[in-house]
Amino acid sequence: MRADVALDLLVDGTTAHLPDTARGIRATVAVTVPVLTLLGVDETTPATVDGIGPIPADKARELCGGSTGWMRVLTHPETGVVVSVGRDTYTPPADLARLVRWRAGRCMAPGCGMPADRCEIDHTIAWEHGGHTAEANLAPLCKGNHTVKHHGNWKVRQHPGGVLEWTSPTGRVYTVHPQRRTPTFTPVAHGDDPPF
Repeated sequence: MRADVALDLLVDGTTAHLPDTARGIRATVAVTVPVLTLLGVDETTPATVDGIGPIPADKARELCGGSTGWMRVLTHPETGVVVSVGRDTYTPPADLARLVRWRAGRCMAPGCGMPADRCEIDHTIAWEHGGHTAEANLAPLCKGNHTVKHHGNWKVRQHPGGVLEWTSPTGRVYTVHPQRRTPTFTPVAHGDDPPF
């Protein structure tokens, strides 16, 4: 009973001594539903509740129907790895950050060899300027080069495959290639021979 009382106080209790931002903790339930399942076209692909597991499609549609907000998550069709969450969240999900770090292998600034796992994930087009949290707009930069990018009058463009083009304040261009290419998959139509 004490635990129930404590939880009730956390959720709806009187906490006048705390700032407004700390009052009334609300739980968030993440329901992942393939769009075709949500639309009722595909009943075979299950929806899932994060941390719980699969749920029936009709229950997923009921939960989503009462939702006041949506977060778009674009996944790779073959691997299921998250490749974009658009403008819905600033911080990349763990598997997207892991993919970006794996692809680069190191800091993506010219001449830097800092391992990617010790780097910050940077939005090439800054979030505050409309940049998306997507594989095509993210790259690992060490703290020093991240600061230089934002405050050193350097211009950075990202090309397909995670290639960064740095232009110095004097106009010199440096191209930095990631250590690995992100695999791409082309679906094979039924009846076609697989490519070799």
